[in-house]
Parts: sequence; C-alpha cells; structure tokens
Amino acid sequence: MIGFDSNLLVNYYQSKLGGVGGASSTASGGVARKYAPTAPWSPQATPVDTSALLKAALQGSKLIDESAATLDLAGASSDYKKLFALYQGLATLTSLAERANAKNLTSFDSARVLSAFTKGMAELTNYVNAAKFDNVRLGFAEVADTARATVGIARAKTEYVTQPLVTGVADGPVPAFAGDVKFDISIQQINTSLSIHIDLAEMGAQTRTLPNVINHINAKLEAAGVTTRFAQERIPGAERSYQSGGKTIKLAPSPDQWAMKIKTDITEKVTFSAVETAPAIYLTQKVGDPDPDGKPDTKDGVQFNQLLKFQTETGAVAAPLQPAGEANWVEGRIFAKPLEGAIETVRATQVGPDGSVYILADISGATGGQSIKGDRDVALMKYDSAGKLLYTRVLGASENAKGLALAVSADGQVAVAGSVTGGLNGSVDGPLNSSASAALTDKSDSFVTVFNDKGEELWTARRGARLEDEASQIAFGSDGTLYVAGRSKSTMPGTTALGGWDSYVEAFSVNGQGVAQPQFTQSFGTAGDDRPVGLVVDGDALVTATIENGRAVIRRFDISGGTPVQVAMRDLGDLEGGTITGLALDNGQLIIAGSTRNTALDAGTVTRAHAGGVDAFAAQISADLSLGPTDAVAYYGGAGDDQAAGLAVSAGQVWITGQAGGALPGHTTMGKADGFLARLDIAAGAVAWSQQFTGKEGHAVPGAIAIAQQGASVLDRLGLPSGELKFSDSAKLTSVSALRPGDQFNIIANGGRPKAITIAVDETLESLMLKIRRETGFQVKVETTVTEGVRRLQIKPLNARSVIELSPGKTGQDALAILGLKEGIVRASKIEDGKTVSADGKADFFGLGLHSGINLGSPEQIRHAISELTQAQGVIRKIYTALRDAATPKNVLAQRAAASSGQASAYMTSRIANYQAALDRLTGGG
Repeated sequence: MIGFDSNLLVNYYQSKLGGVGGASSTASGGVARKYAPTAPWSPQATPVDTSALLKAALQGSKLIDESAATLDLAGASSDYKKLFALYQGLATLTSLAERANAKNLTSFDSARVLSAFTKGMAELTNYVNAAKFDNVRLGFAEVADTARATVGIARAKTEYVTQPLVTGVADGPVPAFAGDVKFDISIQQINTSLSIHIDLAEMGAQTRTLPNVINHINAKLEAAGVTTRFAQERIPGAERSYQSGGKTIKLAPSPDQWAMKIKTDITEKVTFSAVETAPAIYLTQKVGDPDPDGKPDTKDGVQFNQLLKFQTETGAVAAPLQPAGEANWVEGRIFAKPLEGAIETVRATQVGPDGSVYILADISGATGGQSIKGDRDVALMKYDSAGKLLYTRVLGASENAKGLALAVSADGQVAVAGSVTGGLNGSVDGPLNSSASAALTDKSDSFVTVFNDKGEELWTARRGARLEDEASQIAFGSDGTLYVAGRSKSTMPGTTALGGWDSYVEAFSVNGQGVAQPQFTQSFGTAGDDRPVGLVVDGDALVTATIENGRAVIRRFDISGGTPVQVAMRDLGDLEGGTITGLALDNGQLIIAGSTRNTALDAGTVTRAHAGGVDAFAAQISADLSLGPTDAVAYYGGAGDDQAAGLAVSAGQVWITGQAGGALPGHTTMGKADGFLARLDIAAGAVAWSQQFTGKEGHAVPGAIAIAQQGASVLDRLGLPSGELKFSDSAKLTSVSALRPGDQFNIIANGGRPKAITIAVDETLESLMLKIRRETGFQVKVETTVTEGVRRLQIKPLNARSVIELSPGKTGQDALAILGLKEGIVRASKIEDGKTVSADGKADFFGLGLHSGINLGSPEQIRHAISELTQAQGVIRKIYTALRDAATPKNVLAQRAAASSGQASAYMTSRIANYQAALDRLTGGG
C-alpha cells in the first residue's frame, strides 16, 4: 500500500485560507478571494521606508495622510484607510522617539526631533478625536466600563500593632517585659475618663510571656469596664532564597514574629504614658554604599533613609535592648526605622508638642501612598514616638520643589519653607514671582506653607524675585507670626539688591479670613554671595546666622517697631571652607554649631581644642551678641575630617550629629563612612555622651536631629507610642494627596460639552461626587467603593447607552492623574458570543491606550513613549482583525480556526479521504 501523507494536503488547504494581514479563501475557480485589504504590516505588503517617514516628519510633513493609504480590495470600508493612516502616523512617532534615544545626538537634532514629536502628537490627538469610523469607535486613551480612583480616604482604624516583641515561639519569657515595667493607660469615653495603671510586678512569680502579660493587662481593662483590649499579632516569617549556579534555591522561611495588638472602638480614645521618662534623640540618616563598584557612571548604589531614636540617660529608665537580628545596633539606640517612599534628602526634623516626630524631605516619586505631579516635590511626614507613620503630606508642585526649613508651634501648627519652580495652585502669590514671566519660569521662588495640628493646609504663600530665590529658615513667634529667612539673586518685593545672593528676612501674619499677609521683607548682607543658615526668635528680636564671604556672621534685628532694625552683629571668623548647620536659643544664650578648619573661632574661650583637619564645633554666645565671660566654643573630632550635620538643644543639653572622618575620641571606626551623635558641655569643654555608628554596607550619613525631652520610656521597649493613639486621617482630598485647590479634570457625558471639575480647598469625596453629578446633569453614576479599608471614587455609566469621556486638566494642574483616574472612555459593556462588546448595541469601542502627557523629556519618558506607541500600533492591528473577521463568512472563519489549531475541517478531511481511496484502488491496496 502506498502511504499518503495527509499533512501535505492539510498544509496546502491551510495556506489557501490566508495569512496575517489579509483574509482570503479559495473560490471555485482557484482564485483566492479577499475579505479585507492587505495591511501595511503584512509580509505581503510593500515594506514601509521608515527612514523616509522620519525625514519627512523632521521637515514638517504631516504624519497622518489618508490619501497615502492604499487599499488593494475594491469596495473595502473607508475605515481601513483611516486605520492604515493612523498606523503609519504611530510608526513615525515611534521612529522619532527612537531617534531621540540615539547616542551622540546633537542639541540641534534633539530639538528638531522634540519639535516634530510634539507637533505629531498634537496631530494624532486631533485626528483621533475628529475621525468618524463606520464600523468601530476609537478613543485616544483607555476604554473601560469603570473609572476607579487610586487616591482615597482611609476609614478610621481601631487597631494598633506594635513592633515585634518575640521571634519564634510566643510562650517563652519576653526580654522587653523584664525588670520594672509599669505604665498608664488613659481611656476617654463619651462621658467619663478612666486611668488604668499597669505594673507587671503585680504578676508575681508568673512568667512574663506574651500571652500572660496580655491576659494581665486585659484583666485590668475588663475590671475598669472599658472595651479596649490587647491581643497577640502573628507576623509570618519572610520567604528566603539564594542564587546558586543561575538557579534560585529556596530556604525555609524565617521564624514567625509576635507583636501586641491594641483593639479599641470609636467610642474610646486611648492614651499611653510612662511613670518614668528620659530625653530621646531622633535623627535621620542615609545608609547604603552609594557606589559599590567604584564606577560613578553605573549608578549601582542602593541607598535609603532611616529614622533613628536614641536614649542616652539610664538613671530612671532602663537602657534600650538590642532587637533580635538588628544590624549595626549600638548602645543607646532604641530603633532604626526605614523611611518608606522615594525620599532623596531629609532636610529637617522636629518634635511636636504631642511628642510626635515631623520629618521634612525632598522626594522624587510616590511617598506615603501619594504620587507627585512633577520631577521633585516636598513631603511632610508625621511619626509617633514608636516610629509608626501617621500621615504624609505632599506639597503638590507642578514641576520642582525643595523643602528647606521646618518649624512646629506650641499649639501644633507646622510650617515648612523652601523653593518652588513652576506652578503651585492655591498659593497667595507675591508681585515679583518668577512664574509670572514666561521668560523666567525656570527660576525658583520662595514658598511657605502652614498646616494645622491635623495636617491640613491652612495657607501657602509664594513670594519671590525675578531670579532665583529660596526660603531656608523658619520660626514661629509667640503671637503666631511666622518669620522666614532666605536668599535671593535679585530684588525681593520692597527691598534693594545688594549684589550676588542677598539674604532676606520676612514675616507673615494671618488676617480674619485666614489669608496670609506679609508684614515686612528686608534684605541684608554684603555685595558678595550670602547664605542664611539659622534663624531664632527672641522676644521682639530676630537673630540670624549667615555665611558671608566664607565667614560665620550673627545678626540681631529689633522687630518691635514692625520692621526689622539691625541692632547688633558679630563675626565669628573665617570658617575656612566649613559651614554652620544650626542656630538655637537656650536659657538666654545662642548656640551655634557647624564644621570648620579654623582652630580659633572668635566665639569666646576655646574649652575643647581642635583636633586637626575639619572638626565639628558648638559655640555659645550671649543672645544680645555682646561679649561675655560665658562665651565659649568646643570642638569635636578626630584626626580626619569630621562634619557636623545637625544641632538640637533642649533644657541646657547641646547635641550635634554628623559624619565621622575616622575614629572619634573613645571610639573606633566601624565602617567605610560612620556617623556620630554627641552631647557637648560647651562651658566645660566636655563630651557628656557620644556614639559612633555605621549603617548598611558600612555607610551612614546622618542629617537632621531633634530632641524630645521626655520622649524615652519603658513604652519604647514595648513598641507602644507615648500619647494618644491616632487612627483617623483628614477627610480632605487636598490633604491626603498632591491635589491643590484649582487643579482640574474634564468630563463629557453622552457627547455633550466638556465640563471642568475643579478641586476646592476643602474638597472631600462627598463634595467631589456631588460636583461631578451636577456638572454632568446627573447623567453619570458616581459612587464610592471600599478596598483594603480605603474609600475611593468610582465613575460608571448611568445606563447601557451612557458614554463618559475623561480627560486631564492643564499640565501642572491636572487632577485626573493625581486622583488615579485613567484618561479615556467609560462605557457599559456586555458579553456576547463570548466577547465583551458595547452594551448600547452600537459599534465596539477601542482605545489606543495613549495619554495626553506623553513626551520625550527624559530617557525614562522616551522609553515610556516608545512603549505606549508600540502598544497603540497593536491596538490598530486588533481593530483590523475585528473588521476583517466581521467581513469574513463564518464558515471561512471556522476553517481558519481549524487551520490555526492544526486540524482540518470536515470538508477537507473528506476530500483527503477520497484522495487516499483513489490511490488505494490504483495500487490495489498494496
């Protein structure tokens, strides 16, 4: 028998069904019948000369030209012409983006590419918005059946989890419970307040395990008749693995950990306090090797910031314990918590009147769950005394901002100051801001923002000069007036330029409507470049510290008359390349800290000698700047260059932190780059306490520092915060996100006119939902959805016929992206024949998946643009396939499906069987 390979015929028939980019079947006459024109991406199509398209685009030609799109099928829908023209336009834009990413591109060529791309994107946008298709509906961005925001308002929590107290088995003795452990729990109910004293000594000989201690505390709470309770919280061990021979080898998970959980309800406010307290020192540091391979161009360093807490006195409070497995721990350290988010630089740290810790930082991306609008922004973060993040506030600058100063008032108001470039909606602007002139929009302005004790913005003032300026120091007066010091390259409003960078002082008060009003602005300094590095308020006087021509200069201004009048000045001498890192007022004396090579600063008696190279120093002088017998300066350092980074003063204690250039007195080098913390007795020239430490990969760079005079206690070892447990955050969208008053997005309901949705100062989810309903004539379904305890905005079509379009606001004022709502079309859908189609029965919607802000401004944005444009070309191919299939008979589609699966249709199988039978007859079956 002659064997016949049926696969040969199967393959032959499959080839007749047509390939990618064109649909055809074999007619009875043997001629392939086409159901769709050949697509430009098809192998059968004439290859497109992309270099010619790129050249034409750079010369200003249109990117989208329907007349240039040819169809090789008579009577084909005009939709194909539009699709092919769009495809060519997208391909040209992709080529432009790839050209922008080319190496050794001249600035002239780069500008040409950028101009052509910007023009091309505008052409593409206009074309898509205006194009009318017969058999499909096309959108520029996304197409979905729901628009759901990512920003939301967290529901009030009623649980607090401490740090891990036990690793492994939970029923053994807990080191944190050993010794004299006693504290108070205050419970405020609706009509009464209760105080429950906890003393673990009352457990007697019972082992202080986690379950036993929790039972003891709960028995006390139950006896007091409150609902608050303690419980165990299991923290599952982390997965572990390592790489070997290119393979990932899994290890057993790390042991489970156990913590305490406090569970309460909204009817009770819970406050913790300790019987005995000690001063606590908070400082921030950046850790990690910035250049592991020694090649700056590779940028392979992985660094992150930490918040550290130290207890340095152990007379009334037992010394801190080393947490199990914690690296780089040193004596006195209570914790080292990572600061989450895209934090580049921590600028300042302050302790609030409630014992919480505020941190001001510059950020380059999402931080604390909040995204940013521009390249850089400012974040204010609040932590409780146990190092748990309570909230994050982002300034909301449209382009760039730096936070340079932080102050906290006695009543809990928080002020931040710095510089901003580009837009800052909702600010009270001055008359000379750089942003007011198109030619100077790249110049920075000074800004000041004040928050209430809940972290809600009260006001923002932006006052600058034509050229660069910044606010770098800030302080509250006793009457609530806010004083600012900064510098400017040109004349500030109401001042006279002195030359170079001028220092200035400024004051703000608030009128009856809560609007910030400047009280005065005055420049001071020399004809050279000056820089303010410190500001304190002393009654009716301001005291500033500046660096002028490399010298440390202290000035005192009388402000009793409403405007500053300089009454005293003191030059402390040449810093010899050093700097001043802090100025403080304590018990009628000014404390100045910094770094210098000068071995004899003019600040009084040298009580501790300079050790060589660059040394840190702390000096004390009279607040009125007069010479006095108590004036003194103490140096701190070793043989290397030791740099001070921060100063904190409280109750007569002077603390400095910074970076050690080698082994410091009484210590040894611990890593490649060590930090230090030291308490100096300036008058005695003594080091009352000090510690040298390092961080991840042997690198620690300390920065800001603050003191809580009663911040350390037994609560630290239990992982409990001092003060009231805070569970709820602000309900204002402008507080929990980078949204600012005046930000907008646009919405169109059912083909109507675009409506601008503008964010208000006190915008909440409820007010925003009502605003959207009203602006769209109640043609949109707006509601909230709850996921992971967060309420978020959700927009859906009102019915099957509803079509909603969302588009962003102006650049730098776009609320859509900050809310996390996707640009595009929202329509109702249904499932039909296993496919998702539009519920209104009309042509299907397709979205190109592009966004209005696509640009070539940076390598990252170029990569993103190429990705989006490539994806959009895929959408065009998908639409082509849908149109082709709709025009193709069902039996041909079935044949094509069978062919693609490798199986012939019944008809083809029958024909093949007939061929085989004929061969059998001819050969006699043998």
